[in-house]
Parts: sequence; structure tokens; C-alpha cells
Amino acid sequence: MSAHRDLAGLLGGAILPSPAWRHHWLATLCQQEVSLAELAEQLGCDPALTGKVIGLANGAVPPGGRQHAAVDAAMLAAIGLPALRQAFAIPALPAATCAHFDEQRFWSHSLAMACAARVAGDALQLAPSKELYTCGLLANIGQLALAALHPQAYGELLGQYGGAARALLLCEESRRFGHHQLALSARLMRGWGMPDILCDAVRCHAAPPGFGQAGRMTELAWLLKLASGFADLILRNGVGQRGPATGAARVLGLDVDHMETLLRHSNAEWSEWREILEPPARVATCRTRTRVRPATRQVFSEFI
Repeated sequence: MSAHRDLAGLLGGAILPSPAWRHHWLATLCQQEVSLAELAEQLGCDPALTGKVIGLANGAVPPGGRQHAAVDAAMLAAIGLPALRQAFAIPALPAATCAHFDEQRFWSHSLAMACAARVAGDALQLAPSKELYTCGLLANIGQLALAALHPQAYGELLGQYGGAARALLLCEESRRFGHHQLALSARLMRGWGMPDILCDAVRCHAAPPGFGQAGRMTELAWLLKLASGFADLILRNGVGQRGPATGAARVLGLDVDHMETLLRHSNAEWSEWREILEPPARVATCRTRTRVRPATRQVFSEFI
């Protein structure tokens, strides 16, 4: 299959896997009297479904209109429940097992990075925090795509380079598949109609340009690098080297104390989402987060 046909299939949404229970659950929620705000929150924990729904919404935006970059109740209202029901009713294609690709860790890391990007975005005010949340959620969706498109070959590559430095893994992905996971993430986001500046920041966040180059895009890339470092720490319960996160924080003008404050808030927000990552006992039960997210000024006040 050519890279062009690969991308066309991915943009259709059917080939990007989500946990089967979640797809069915969201279809069930659409049939019930559930508020669009609650439905948006549930969608917001799944990279594949988030991309699919944003693409669906942006496909209906007239030329010159403002493109959507985050899932919210207003966007879902614009799509309409009939279209959402139809989208969620499409059966997912069976995905072959990709050796060495840890799906559960992928879901957890994506959500942790999304929470961290939103918390850092609240504090640094570089872009709307809900758009940064989406960027964090979708930043690594290219890896999910590689695992779905090339399960055997990508599993073999992960077996060889999965434990190596990320730069080496990205290089080998490009050599073997024609694009690495972050480039594929950016192409997918662009195909779903997301702003170029967000797509470019995702593409280069593993090794951002020197600060001050390429303007605001570079700042967003460094913020995503910080969020990625936070996600790694969150999944290790805060244990391990802080080098990548500390380096990004320093570039963004944050000292170690400020960075640790943002890390604590990111971990607290992610903790409220963990239950959503587990299969529900009953699909009729709608679970949402119980903790109210700190207001921007409350997070930022700890820096003063």
C-alpha cells in the first residue's frame, strides 16, 4: 500500500483503532439523553475519535470560516447528533496485533500529555488551552497509525529500536516507512483541518528549533516537549530523570519550582481521567471527572 493511500485511509477514520468498548459506549451515549458537554468530555480522552470528529466538523466549515481545533459542546452541536450517531455506528476494522506496541500505555501517555499541555498552556498563555490539550492528545497518533498500518513491520522495528533514543527510532521509522510518527501525526492533523501552526509544532516537538526561531510555532513546540516529558514522569509516578522536562522548562522561562508545580497540577488532572481509560462495567453509565480543574489564575498564582 502506498503512503498516499495509507494517509487517505487514515483520514477516513475507520483504520485508526480505539478500544472497542469505547466506540460502542459512545454510540450508546449518543442514543441517550446525555448533554453535549458530557459527550465532548468523553470524546476528549480518545485520540482516534477526537481526530475523526474534528475532521467531521471541519469538513462542514465554509471557505474562510474558523476551523475547529478542539472538541467541545458547540462543535458537537454544529455536527448534530444524527451525524455523530452515524460516525460512531461505523464498525471499526479489526486491527492485527503489533508486537512491542503497548496500546494501554499509548492511551495513557496520550491523555497524560494532553492534560500536561493544557495545564502548561493555562500558565504560559501561548495558545488556547483546549487547543493545546488536543495537540497533546494527538501528538503521537502517528505511532498508533504506524502500528495499525504496518503491524508486523512496525512491531519488528520496535523490537529493535523501541528502547533506543527517540531520535534513532524516528530516523528508522522515516527510513522504513517514508515518514516518522510525528510527521504522520502532523499530516493527519492537517488533513483533519487543524491550524498549520499546531501541526508544525507537533511535527518538530521532539527536537524543537532554537528558541526564537520560527516565532510562536517554536514556543508551542517547546511547550509540547515539556508536556511529553511530564507525561513520561506521570506514567512513572514521578520517578526518573527530569532532564528532558527541565530543559524544556528552562527554555520556556520556568525555573525548577515552577516546573514541579505544573507537574503536580498535570498529574492531578490526569488522575481524574484514569477511570475513563478502564472499560466501564455498564455502557449505560456515563462517567465524568469529579474534580474541578484549577482556574488559570490559581495555577499561575503559585509562580508569584
